[in-house]
Amino acid sequence: MKAFKSKIVIVLLSAICTLSNAQDQKVNISGWVTDAVTGDFLIGSNILLYKDSLSLNSQPLKGAASNNVGFYVLSKIPKGKYVIVIRNIGYKTLAAEINNTIEQGSLRYNAKLIPEDVKLEEIVVEDKKAEESKISTIEVSRELLDQLPSLGGETPIFKALEMLPGIKTASELSSGLYVRGGSPDQTLTLLDGVIIYNPAHLGNFSSTFNSSALQSVKLIKGAFPAEYGGRLSSVLDIKLRSGTQEKDKRNLTLGSISSSVMLEGPLNENLTYMISGRSMYYDFYQKQFNKNSNLPRYNYYDLSGKMTFNISENNILSVAGLYNKDNVYSPGTSSDINYDIGWQNSALSFNWFTINEKSLLINTIVSFVDYKSSSILNTEKNSAANSNYYSSSVLNDIIIKTNVESNIEENHKIKAGVELAIHNYDLIYSDFYSELIENNPNVEQYSAASEFALFIQDEWEIFPFWKANIGGRFYYFKSKEFFRFEPRVSTSFYPTEYLQLNLAYAKAHQFLHLIVRNDISLPTDLWYPSSEKITPSESDQVVAGIDAYLNNRMYKVSVEAYYKRMNSIYEFKNSSTIQIGESLDNQFTEGKGESYGMEIFLNKKDGQLTGWIGYTLSWTRRQFDELNTGRVFYPRYDRRHDISLVLGYSFSPKLSFGITWKFASGQGLTLPTGQYQLYGDNLISNSGLQFNYTNRNDFRLSSYHKMDVNIAYNFELLNLPGTLYLNVFNVYNKSNPFAVYINLKEENGKKFPVLKQLTLFPIIPTVGIKLQF
Repeated sequence: MKAFKSKIVIVLLSAICTLSNAQDQKVNISGWVTDAVTGDFLIGSNILLYKDSLSLNSQPLKGAASNNVGFYVLSKIPKGKYVIVIRNIGYKTLAAEINNTIEQGSLRYNAKLIPEDVKLEEIVVEDKKAEESKISTIEVSRELLDQLPSLGGETPIFKALEMLPGIKTASELSSGLYVRGGSPDQTLTLLDGVIIYNPAHLGNFSSTFNSSALQSVKLIKGAFPAEYGGRLSSVLDIKLRSGTQEKDKRNLTLGSISSSVMLEGPLNENLTYMISGRSMYYDFYQKQFNKNSNLPRYNYYDLSGKMTFNISENNILSVAGLYNKDNVYSPGTSSDINYDIGWQNSALSFNWFTINEKSLLINTIVSFVDYKSSSILNTEKNSAANSNYYSSSVLNDIIIKTNVESNIEENHKIKAGVELAIHNYDLIYSDFYSELIENNPNVEQYSAASEFALFIQDEWEIFPFWKANIGGRFYYFKSKEFFRFEPRVSTSFYPTEYLQLNLAYAKAHQFLHLIVRNDISLPTDLWYPSSEKITPSESDQVVAGIDAYLNNRMYKVSVEAYYKRMNSIYEFKNSSTIQIGESLDNQFTEGKGESYGMEIFLNKKDGQLTGWIGYTLSWTRRQFDELNTGRVFYPRYDRRHDISLVLGYSFSPKLSFGITWKFASGQGLTLPTGQYQLYGDNLISNSGLQFNYTNRNDFRLSSYHKMDVNIAYNFELLNLPGTLYLNVFNVYNKSNPFAVYINLKEENGKKFPVLKQLTLFPIIPTVGIKLQF
């Protein structure tokens, strides 16, 4: 069997080497498409090639689109004179002459497009309809994000993603994305190709990177292609800007509870930089103006930076770094429960793009990732149950990956790549907290793991009305000698120009598990790797959908249905007993799960009014032999109905308005249905108050709903652009609980259980100013 596996790996590696050394008997015209001012790669630019001259009646000889790093290839071009036309929405059309005097090799043409505010009439006839959408994939525009409400003026990337159908909100405190029945760890989050473990600040109010530095945000909700791996459910692929090439720029945002700054500019004609930092000081605001409140205290700060070096017309190198730290803690006035929860990300990456002589795009990324999280929970004597808890996770990764992309065959865009990841973990887990435990290296559980993957995929235009993406990913996890093949297939059929039918299937594996305590509603995240006893998780996904475009593509209506099956998922046992130094492998129980549902999405992209309305009907189920007496139960974040509304309206170029509203069925909880005490022969209780519990998560909280609004006014001060904003978070002051617990209330010498809840954010109006200089 091992010999067979080795042969498979050798064959695929040989295919990748053959691809990167492929020969072609005609010329390929290729290059980068970038913003002439900022230097950012322009994604989805239309590139058309005409023979000899350009006229209204001529048809293009070749056509292409720039990929997610602004690279394009026009393949198999014979000798002769041509006109190349390059267009992108919001930019002036570029037309230039190209004289191909060679018969074999590559001809490089890099294009810089000039931004324009007004869209002019085009004189070029399109050779095909607008770019088709990809199944379960949504890209959120920066223009709409800038109009949405936020807590402190920050563009709310993750809050906007939460408003999409299929994305769940677990609670006001939860961070990360719950996509189609998957937990946050099952979403692969990439920042310029680098894995980020916890990409959001508390409650997803902002991401761990300055949104002003973003170039694109793409979410694949399921059945993702073979180029992505290591997670079960979904992919969030984020690209950062490179820093402007025009001149040094400063962006400053001053708000009542948060502020940020971003610096960018050229160091020389080939080297740009970008540095940003932010801080939220909501806890300072609470201490000054709401001292007696039981609301949690919260703060965060983050720093990020990127340098991009254009080594030559064929080579680009970028170096990026990220650091953030979050802390949520109980106020001093709390008498029932005390908590201190924190997490931080650190990442450093080197990203090298090169185009070889065959017009193949080769991308190599080396990244170093460090993630830390901790949860401390202490319940007071009046608590109905002992929920003391302490956990600490430290994750260190070194990841090396190389991808090759080929466009030299017409109707085929082939991608292939290899990836090696080395992981190290330090874990502490206990049912009580002590500084002696936190600082004692002898109680840490150290674990190391490595994984290897390679993939190949082909985006194939079978016919103009039928396209497919066919690929596979080979996954190897060393600790268990775990070797698996992951097929990935998607296809789209176009009966008309305005109708698209989609179908996709994907298998995926994940070696890292995010395990939480079901009996504690506060965050108790414990990241735990697979081991000799803990098997990597596995999922199978099927997605089917239909996209329809209305009113000359101004409106898009999408309906999708999905089914996902998961095996080897883990939770804590009911009877877990925590001993310092004991392996955590014995504390978990293995189970399976499934999720299925339907999503409806109406999206308006153009005009003064933009936004969307989404609805999700879904079920998420789990089954563990050692939990809930083996019966199926619904996890806490399962919500049957979910409705979202996102609207942005531009009254004028200076004044804009944004509103979001979300409704979701209440989350599940495990609560007691009765109480009892055990008495000895002397009729004296020897057990204290005990509870009978319902089935797991059988109780539902009240429905979750909340509205936020934003008003922004653009102005100029001393010829410097700026924006004044007013945000109102939680407009009608809905008290959505993020944690529920039982406390004992004493009256007349007897104790009675009382259900209490913690809410995070009441109505919060914030004002601020953004300046660019």
